[in-house]
Amino acid sequence: MMKPQDLYFSLPPRLQSVAVTAAGWRNHPSRYGRVYRSARAALPELDLYPWPELERVQWALLDGLFQHARSSAKFYAHKYRHLPDSFRPTGATLQAVPELGKEELRANVEDAYTLSARDSVELHTGGTTGKSLVVRMSMHDMQLRMAILDHFKARVGFENRQMRRVTFNGKHIVHADASRPPYWRYNAAVRQLIMSSFHVTESNLGSYVDALNDFRPESIDGFFSSIVEVAKYVERSGKRLNFVPIAIFPTSEMVDEDGRRVIERVFRAPVFNQYSSSEGAPFITECQARTLHVEPVTGVFEAGPHGDMLVTSIQTSGTPLIRYAIGDSIEFGETASCECGRWTPIIRTIHGRGNDFLYRSDGAKIQAGNVANIFKNVPNSVIEAQLRQVRIGAVHILIVVDKSRFEESHLQILRNEFASKFDRGTTLEISVVPAIERAKSGKKRLILNEVEPK
Repeated sequence: MMKPQDLYFSLPPRLQSVAVTAAGWRNHPSRYGRVYRSARAALPELDLYPWPELERVQWALLDGLFQHARSSAKFYAHKYRHLPDSFRPTGATLQAVPELGKEELRANVEDAYTLSARDSVELHTGGTTGKSLVVRMSMHDMQLRMAILDHFKARVGFENRQMRRVTFNGKHIVHADASRPPYWRYNAAVRQLIMSSFHVTESNLGSYVDALNDFRPESIDGFFSSIVEVAKYVERSGKRLNFVPIAIFPTSEMVDEDGRRVIERVFRAPVFNQYSSSEGAPFITECQARTLHVEPVTGVFEAGPHGDMLVTSIQTSGTPLIRYAIGDSIEFGETASCECGRWTPIIRTIHGRGNDFLYRSDGAKIQAGNVANIFKNVPNSVIEAQLRQVRIGAVHILIVVDKSRFEESHLQILRNEFASKFDRGTTLEISVVPAIERAKSGKKRLILNEVEPK
């Protein structure tokens, strides 16, 4: 029997867009139901709350998550056994809760679930170190997160589902070996043109610009690096854009100031940064005053002694994330009234989501977000990974595995995911190793690109 993805790729582009739209409509009940609508109605008023009132709401929600985790998951009942039954997490007591490491969660995730797969939305992450993980999220949590994300965009004038948007993401909407446009498919369910980030090459960029001009999006979101590539091409080629979007909303990668400037110069629209994670970390969003704010109803951020980020995410009831060491780092500013009118904790800097990439044989760059996704469907059996490249056309993957979970069939999953992102001209070697050497800084690097720049 033909696999669903093979069947999809056997269809002509127009029918593939029909399939993408059908998937979009299937997602509607889990994303845009009653909880979503109720939250969208309440969030504008919540923006006007002074910080002491917001903080009370935040800690009440967080206490609900903590008590739920403790009573509903074997892993957390054991992890928190030293805490008294009367314990309540607050700003003064949260540090009494032990930290949660990525490897600890991965190794115990089955006992950390509070929902079955059938009663939840499963989110797959490859992580910035290649650690495979599947977390579960309730429909309620998913709708709240979608409402908060759409409210963030509505603050600056863009209304999702009512306005046209272009998204550069890592979904396999176009076959990796496609050699001619269209490199995009249309999701009519949410008025979204999804553009493949895997085919953003010098020879293809002109067709991307033409498609943008035909579609005239009112916002652009997705991989920052792909949007930068398009903007740089427009500037150096002399092509013109016949539209001005309301805003640009990058995701998945660190926003650097050089890239921001070229995007804003070319698209004549402001860039609004955001931070979250595929595990379900709380949101940090950028306001019109270019200030990064914690969205307090999504959770709490902490900075360790060296700035290491700990997240406690309220909308993770299916796989609670409480004082979770996510692998990034953070620096706080002061909690004060901002020019935008909001009172929330302010973030000065976020580090960790670099713009590392690997090359396909045709010179296209596969960015870190897509590289990490190679591991997302491996069933919690990869402890650590690194992808090395010393020449264009060849990639070597090193993996450290959990021997109690790893099966030979998982190698084929990796090969299939690799093939969906890289072209046939790029060869792959996979090695199972006992350990992966750290960088001189002590950090683990998912990508080690040693290709000499041209």
